[in-house]
Amino acid sequence: MEIKLHSNAATTPKIRKYIKNSDKSDTELAYELSISIDTVKKWRAREDIYDKSHRPKVIHRRLTPEQEWLIIYLRHRLCLSLDELLEVAQLLINKALSRAVLNRCLKKYQVPRMNKPALSQSGAVVVDMIKLPNGLAQKSPYLLVLTEQYSGFISFALVQSLEDSTAISGLNEFAKHALPYQIQSMILPEQAFVIQWAESMGIAWTAHNASTRFELTTEQPVNFDQGYEHFLDGEQFDQRLGLPSVLLCYEDLLNKRVMRNRLKNLTPSGYWKNKMGS
Repeated sequence: MEIKLHSNAATTPKIRKYIKNSDKSDTELAYELSISIDTVKKWRAREDIYDKSHRPKVIHRRLTPEQEWLIIYLRHRLCLSLDELLEVAQLLINKALSRAVLNRCLKKYQVPRMNKPALSQSGAVVVDMIKLPNGLAQKSPYLLVLTEQYSGFISFALVQSLEDSTAISGLNEFAKHALPYQIQSMILPEQAFVIQWAESMGIAWTAHNASTRFELTTEQPVNFDQGYEHFLDGEQFDQRLGLPSVLLCYEDLLNKRVMRNRLKNLTPSGYWKNKMGS
């Protein structure tokens, strides 16, 4: 029979059996076998003579299902490299995250290798509309996420009601004056509010398809209906801030610290002009 010993084992099952059956003192056995007295005492107290499993009894998850969802979403939308995604996740989501755990997360959900966006995608904006749980946002329960496909420039907007026409007017002003690029086209969820918004600006739009739609089923159910301090634990997270302030901080960090590295410290519009030689 093949015997598997721990790599640092000082004794074999045969020696351990001898220790258990011996009438000699602990000191005598330690001297005779050239091992420590503690080792003699340990095997005399054991019920068997075999090594126990060295696997941890409790495996602590480094990422909650909510954190996994957020990480995969950012990878999908922003086309971040592994190094960029690790930096973003440590700053915004989980400060204890390691590269190995992040890589396992991507493999678990079969996230494909990153494809660099084409210059032809400049000005094309992917829009996600997310209904926030009451625990996160009561006054403005709808979150719009705008992601410019080529640069990855991301913007957040909170909407109070989908029935309020002034919300669309406010979004028009936001799109025209607050974004550092001009929207050429939109990729939208098939929801009346965002379609009405795109049409009010006279912008061509298409519905989400298989490549732009984001759907992720985690191993355990995702529960965002709790305080965001339960799933946000990044270096830059401040739980004293309300949701609007948290979104502004995260938006600022993503665009200035991560995206600007990709755009050579230029705005998306400036980068396109430089790329096109105009």
